[in-house]
Amino acid sequence: MADMQTLILDNGSCTIKGGYADYEQPLVVPNMVTRTKRTRRVYVGDLAYSTSDLSGLYYRSPFERGYLVRWDAELVIWDRVLSNDVLGCEPQQTNLILSEPVFNFQAIQRQMDEIVFEEYGFASLIRAPAPRLAAQHHSCCVIVDVGHAFTYVVPYRNQQQIPWAIRRVDVGGLMLTSYLKETVSFRYWDMMDETYIMSQVKERTCFVSQDFYSDLERAKRTDSMKLEYVLPDFTASKTGYVRGTQADAEGMQVLPLNNERFAVPEALFHPEDVGVDQGGIHRAIVQAVNACPEEARGVLLASIVLIGGSAKLPGLRERLQAEVQAMSSSRVCVSVPDDPEAWAWQGGRLLAQGHGERRISRQQYLEMGASRVAAHFETFA
Repeated sequence: MADMQTLILDNGSCTIKGGYADYEQPLVVPNMVTRTKRTRRVYVGDLAYSTSDLSGLYYRSPFERGYLVRWDAELVIWDRVLSNDVLGCEPQQTNLILSEPVFNFQAIQRQMDEIVFEEYGFASLIRAPAPRLAAQHHSCCVIVDVGHAFTYVVPYRNQQQIPWAIRRVDVGGLMLTSYLKETVSFRYWDMMDETYIMSQVKERTCFVSQDFYSDLERAKRTDSMKLEYVLPDFTASKTGYVRGTQADAEGMQVLPLNNERFAVPEALFHPEDVGVDQGGIHRAIVQAVNACPEEARGVLLASIVLIGGSAKLPGLRERLQAEVQAMSSSRVCVSVPDDPEAWAWQGGRLLAQGHGERRISRQQYLEMGASRVAAHFETFA
């Protein structure tokens, strides 16, 4: 088993980050089955990139509120990811490291194990939450995973999860995209069916304000916050672009943006803006740290790590550090890896270099049974 290759799959609800342990960077594949509005053709995973018309795409996700519930869709996507066209995986000759949601349901865990060993026949498995993989880079830290469906705050001490201190905020990248869609559809153009395009708009134009009310006032009085996003025509551009960054074609439709650029990400700090009756992620961090042993709190506050796709929002690190520092007497340090979306996958690479005792082989799975396998992985959360 030691001579076998190791495959790391960070199976997120938006994208799958996958690659072998000797890869420098993972391949990123949409964890979706898509259907085009006009031609009604169905595309699996990365094949959606091959269509020339990305408008009005219908998405079928294997996930519901952050948990894997549609296995028929997931298996089709995994088949694509493991195929020779993408990763070229031979499961019988491969050790698998697979991520799962925090506080995953036992029924889902058993289904995952069954599919990994019985459907695909992988040689061995390590199953762990994405924050646990990310924590491989650190000894004591607070992993703040700003994911697609939720934001999780997970403290680790000596790389051991402190489960009673975990906090969840029901705002993630999908909520921000939906909020942006609703806002611009009310003010400008109807973009409610353009999830993919509006996700691109969010990633390219939104930022986190350091002083929300000051920026709101400035957006009213000046044009400093304004920009225009040129919507795609699916000939010259498939996703659109910020006006001024490319040569503009004549007759292109333009989406004006002003305070939406920073009002939408503000939902991370004020979830009540999107109808979520919770405190913001800064409050969740302070609550999580205060639930940890007192002697560990200073170390944890000095090592807060932002991961996930939305961690790339400009200004998020600085704002979060300022907000948490204002609520804490100890020194606060918030960091963002160079590629926060792939940080859990990179942690899987580190895990592949050791921790052989954490693996469950296919033979052990068949001998131990699902319950004992689940108990084994519980100790590695």
